[in-house]
Amino acid sequence: MANIYQVAKLAKVSTATVSAVVNNQDVVEAKTRKRVLAAIKQLHYQPNLYASNLARGRTRLLGLVVSDIANPFFGELAHVIQQEALARGYEVLLATTDFSSKRLIASLKQMIGMRAAGVAIMTSEMQKQALELLRSHHAPAVFEDVGTADRHISNLRIDYEGGILKAVRYLVDLGHRNILFVKTYPVGDERGINFFSIRQRFEAFQAAIKSFKALGVSPQIVTYGGPGPLAGLGAIRKALSQSRFTAAVAIADPPALGILRGLREAGLSVPRDVSVIGFDNTYLCEYLNPPLTSVNIPRALVGHLVVETLLRMIENNEPGRELHVETELIVRESTAPPPNKRANRGTRRHS
Repeated sequence: MANIYQVAKLAKVSTATVSAVVNNQDVVEAKTRKRVLAAIKQLHYQPNLYASNLARGRTRLLGLVVSDIANPFFGELAHVIQQEALARGYEVLLATTDFSSKRLIASLKQMIGMRAAGVAIMTSEMQKQALELLRSHHAPAVFEDVGTADRHISNLRIDYEGGILKAVRYLVDLGHRNILFVKTYPVGDERGINFFSIRQRFEAFQAAIKSFKALGVSPQIVTYGGPGPLAGLGAIRKALSQSRFTAAVAIADPPALGILRGLREAGLSVPRDVSVIGFDNTYLCEYLNPPLTSVNIPRALVGHLVVETLLRMIENNEPGRELHVETELIVRESTAPPPNKRANRGTRRHS
């Protein structure tokens, strides 16, 4: 393999000039840069990025940790963050935890060991040790809902409460009074108590129901452990055996898939007999039958905020900050008035 000295000799420049070109530093004249790039191409030179990173003590690498890459929400978010990072000259190292706090810590240790310039932790699970680990290494990081931002930690707050309230209000406006909340959780987690986003969405549903209590709204709650759609299927089977409801709100879109299947198995039509609302508004929602009404978390905005905030902390040495993302209800064909009510239907957006 060609080395930097051979490139410098062929281009008739110093190794420092070759390094500046490789690292895209704007300190080399256009003619010289062109000559260096031609030499790199001719010699098939591949820079030793690891050695380069050791020399400057920092990589152009961002770490990203998500809970479940099989969940379209996390996959879509990872794609957006990668595109945003690439546009700024950074690569992304992706790790998944499968909802394991131990794997979260192991992933962060690996990213610190690889000298990632910053880390985004977009997981449902959280451990105090993760914060302590990053703070002890002064590693810039963006978390989702971990408390107060500080010197090295930025905090992204998603408006779960507002999204659930919009979903419940929409169902109440349609005439629904018996509303089911489907709370699913990873197996072995004691009904989701260790997962912040699960707790927040569930508590948001309880608060929303309270605000409509005077209208005679009656909540039903079913909990079920397991992976996404399978948990949703088990939950709706359980609910149908013990509850009466005309609408169901799923804690996320994957369980909503299982709910739709379970209702069909029971001979019920969506939305004629039961309305269904998901959460996250993943791309699958538009292609289900019927298309799924869902609370939207704008992944493009989240991805932009995550990368922009990390790079401000990395490149400008700015302190961590609080970030806020609003949610909205995207209405599709899985919701309608209950069987005993009549109202106009339509696809519209509730902000």
